[in-house]
Amino acid sequence: MTDAVALAQRLVHLNTAGGGERAAAEVCAEVLEGSGASVEVVTMVADRAHLIASVGDTTTAPLVLCGHLDTVPFGDTPWTHGPLSGDIGDGMLYGRGSVDMKGGAAALVTALARYAARRSSGPGVLLVLTAAEETGCSGARHLIATRQLPQGGSLLIAEPTDLRIAHGHKGVLWLVASTHGRAAHGSRPDLGVNAIMPLARFVSELTARGLPGSHPEMGDVTVNVGTFSGGTKVNLVPDSASAGIDIRLVAGIDSRSILEEVAAIAGGDIHIQVVEDLPAVYSPADGRFASHVSARCEVVTGSAAHRQPLTYFTDASVLVSALQASEIVILGPGDPDQAHTLDEHCPVAQIQAAAEVYEDILMTREGH
Repeated sequence: MTDAVALAQRLVHLNTAGGGERAAAEVCAEVLEGSGASVEVVTMVADRAHLIASVGDTTTAPLVLCGHLDTVPFGDTPWTHGPLSGDIGDGMLYGRGSVDMKGGAAALVTALARYAARRSSGPGVLLVLTAAEETGCSGARHLIATRQLPQGGSLLIAEPTDLRIAHGHKGVLWLVASTHGRAAHGSRPDLGVNAIMPLARFVSELTARGLPGSHPEMGDVTVNVGTFSGGTKVNLVPDSASAGIDIRLVAGIDSRSILEEVAAIAGGDIHIQVVEDLPAVYSPADGRFASHVSARCEVVTGSAAHRQPLTYFTDASVLVSALQASEIVILGPGDPDQAHTLDEHCPVAQIQAAAEVYEDILMTREGH
């Protein structure tokens, strides 16, 4: 029987920071093919690939299990446990991606392999593991442009939630605001036009005023000015400036209305460029599939804890629309606050429990 923790270790050993996902996909494919699942490795570019696996009839509204195989880079600071070590100590699996999200991916693969070994027919299950999620879900976009995926089923994303059930996540709108002026000597600012000042006033007003939109579970639309740059020397009037703006959207608020609000605050002298635009996703906790997941968590782990929708985005932003998903549930091992951190680590017990919960969800889907 497939061991979820051992598989997670194998995946952590592989460097998939911005590439290399093909090797991880092939490891997962080997496990799933051995259990009888149908498997396809879908090339994105060179060493980057997605994995699609299925059990049962997936032509009509299958349950879709989803995760991603890439990670963010390790960073320059030395790790106590190497980022590719896959060390286990004090009940934790260490390494880049242990939380985000090779622990969750391993749990999904393990559950589907166990299900395939026990069931050759029954309600269809489709597993999708993408490359390039960490770069604005570009891998999911490539996959849906490459393959026609079946529509109408529920979607379970195994991103880290501390094994607490979430029913959606915020969307994201990344903008670059830029201004142009006229250069002059710093001793004669009257001869130039300072590009920094109007941009500084704009981002100050934007963050002070905020943007409209709230959701009873997701909270408010938020704004963060993440970067600001302008000028080249202290004794020059700067002729250009730019700012990177991170806006997090909530369900029920679309990016078009937010862009209109931003443009109104900016006025005509500031150029706004959209860098990323991914919608929020949400479905109610009392949905049929959500209720089933909650019940199985209670049976397997003794708890069906729920949490607020996530502030970070996932491939669901792309897949919900493409799949015409009836519901979304996000449930995975690991503390979300550990994602992308130095010495990232995930509780071994949560990886094991996640695999058991997913397997139980698959085995008890009839009648739900």
